[in-house]
Amino acid sequence: MMRVKLVRPLYLLIAVLLLTFTLGGSTLKQANAETTNQKASWLWDTSLIKASGPDVISFYKNQGVNVIYLQIDRKLNSLYYRNFIRQAAAQNIEVHALDGNSAWALLTQRDKLTTLFKWIANYQASAGTNEKFAGIHVDIEPYLLSQWTTNQKSVISQWQGNVQYMVQQANELKLPIAADLPFWLNNFKVPDGTSTLSSWMLKQYSSVTLMSYRDTGSGVFNAAKAILAEGAALGKKVLTGVETNNTPEGDAISFYEEGADFMNQELIKLQELAQTYSSFGGLAVHDYTGWKALVEKSYTN
Repeated sequence: MMRVKLVRPLYLLIAVLLLTFTLGGSTLKQANAETTNQKASWLWDTSLIKASGPDVISFYKNQGVNVIYLQIDRKLNSLYYRNFIRQAAAQNIEVHALDGNSAWALLTQRDKLTTLFKWIANYQASAGTNEKFAGIHVDIEPYLLSQWTTNQKSVISQWQGNVQYMVQQANELKLPIAADLPFWLNNFKVPDGTSTLSSWMLKQYSSVTLMSYRDTGSGVFNAAKAILAEGAALGKKVLTGVETNNTPEGDAISFYEEGADFMNQELIKLQELAQTYSSFGGLAVHDYTGWKALVEKSYTN
């Protein structure tokens, strides 16, 4: 009898362990197979993390956001960044350092890039484990410069050089670096004509976020699908962006007129369409201020 009492628990233990490994392994494989897409948003008004950081995080949490592109204001005390990032991390939200300027594509502006990366490096070195930026996000739009019309090849060539410089700096910091790109960038070639400018950018960056601004899910998808296809071929992730602010570019660009409820319905449709591409990395909503106003307006209607 003593032998039975000793062996039975052993059998039970083995059976439980086998069951755990079998189910756990199956569950783990299933979880790994399901890629978690990003839902990102731009936060340009950095003063908000000082005045109402918890409110910002609460709003984003309620909207399902898991990545915040936070504009860097070097005049702001780093304490506010540390507090905000720590609070966001507690809600499983990453914060990426955001900055950019159209002129940053030019070699004459290289010192501005150096200043930004030095600031990030110093910040990362002084921040706690849960207070560090999880990535870098740049918004550089040289097609807004007059030189884009007068000397486009030179601007593109300089832009390429600065992108390579930024990627090198980000690699030294061991941080992923992503960029905002217009959805039509595939219509332009690099100066030597070997590839589209969009595919060249995809090869450099960890991922890209398309400014594929339209006011329907199918409209955003149709704007984004050419670069989604390029991303799939290159094994790179592409996020599709939507606009919430009132814009002079026309009613079809933003969800400002349609409202938050309609936008949410269209984002579901967009995700269903875009996830047919392996490159689809998620959604990005521009921006916190416009989005919050849109949601608040839906409450009053």
